[in-house]
Amino acid sequence: MPKFNFNLRNASAKAETPVNFVIRWGARRLVYPSGEAIHPRYWCDTPGQRNYQRAKETRAFPEHPEFNERLNSLLTTAKATFRNYVTDNGREPEVDELRDALNDALGRKEQRRADLLGFIAEFIERSQGNVNPRTGKPLHATYHGRNRITHRLLKDYLAASRRGARVPFTALDGAFVEGFTKYLTTTRGLATNTVGKYLRALRMFVNAAAEEGHEINSKFRSRAITIPEERSDKVYLTEDELNDLFHLDLTATPRLDRARDLFLVGTWTGLRFGDLTTLSADHIEGDRIRIRPGKTGKPVVIPLHPVVRAVLAKYGGTMPPAISNQKLNDYVKEVAALVPSLSHRVSVGITKAGIRRDTARPKWELITTHTARRSFASNLYRRGIPAQTIMAITGHRTEGAFLRYLRLDGEQHADMIAASDLFTMPVMKAV
Repeated sequence: MPKFNFNLRNASAKAETPVNFVIRWGARRLVYPSGEAIHPRYWCDTPGQRNYQRAKETRAFPEHPEFNERLNSLLTTAKATFRNYVTDNGREPEVDELRDALNDALGRKEQRRADLLGFIAEFIERSQGNVNPRTGKPLHATYHGRNRITHRLLKDYLAASRRGARVPFTALDGAFVEGFTKYLTTTRGLATNTVGKYLRALRMFVNAAAEEGHEINSKFRSRAITIPEERSDKVYLTEDELNDLFHLDLTATPRLDRARDLFLVGTWTGLRFGDLTTLSADHIEGDRIRIRPGKTGKPVVIPLHPVVRAVLAKYGGTMPPAISNQKLNDYVKEVAALVPSLSHRVSVGITKAGIRRDTARPKWELITTHTARRSFASNLYRRGIPAQTIMAITGHRTEGAFLRYLRLDGEQHADMIAASDLFTMPVMKAV
């Protein structure tokens, strides 16, 4: 006999999240959209309690009777549909067969096609207007853009390889990923990390399909399939370089003066550009900055660095007027070009179309608005501040991701070790 359950797609969401209808029978599992959504605070997921796997009976959610009745009606229809299928066919349905039967019984159009491109197209359409479950804010435009580009690249790859537009999930295996990777790398000439970005999107789509009950080729999800990644040659500014930037006289060029000041605040707060532009006196309490970064939504407390204090005092206790990200990028490069200590050449490289190309460029050319945040993390780490403490501000979720974010070379790691007590303590005289 099948087992029927209702659960939330994301029980920790800070906004409404869809209610999934999960049906299990034998080794099969169908996740069917209930068509309902609810805030987790109104959902009862404690076994044994009244209205388990239903909306709570609370005044804060007055529509709970109608909401629960719709779920009960769906459950009744699903039980009857499953029973009728077995009676008519003499066997239990496959996952897609039960989905089709439910769509017919409920008068719904086909909810999603079982092929890769069809599913991705519907996934993209459904995700419009969705919120980030961690922050409760709308998903960023870059997320939607990446998904659309991945869909288009897959479509182009299938056309180029003459595989046909309808590729079932069961056909996805290591060979498919290898072919798509080769297409992105050699035919499209994309950089290694760009290829990795689109492969992560493909993996996300397939995992979403698996969660919704589609049968997935087990080889696609094996550990043998890896995402290519190349450590990018990003730079950071040392404390000495930041000090040179701070003391640069820019009074004759107000736009560069303002850009420099905004950049410096970023280097001593670790805030992303989007949060930096919203920072105001309201976020400052005594000697602390208290803010909820837009990406994570989690409160962050940052001590006021003397440089940040100086910038605030310069602008009457508030932040410099905001500048667009693109203009700030341009202005910061102009400012950095005026700092002699940033004129030395740095070797940078990137792998495109499978070929690594290295060039030497002045360090100031490589500075962007994001260099400020990377400088914050790298300088604090060099000072011996624990990674977990810095991560509480930067928002990195794993220490591995944080350490990859830093830009310390072998010489700087050696400096950190040499400055430790183990390497500075006096040598005891041998007896």
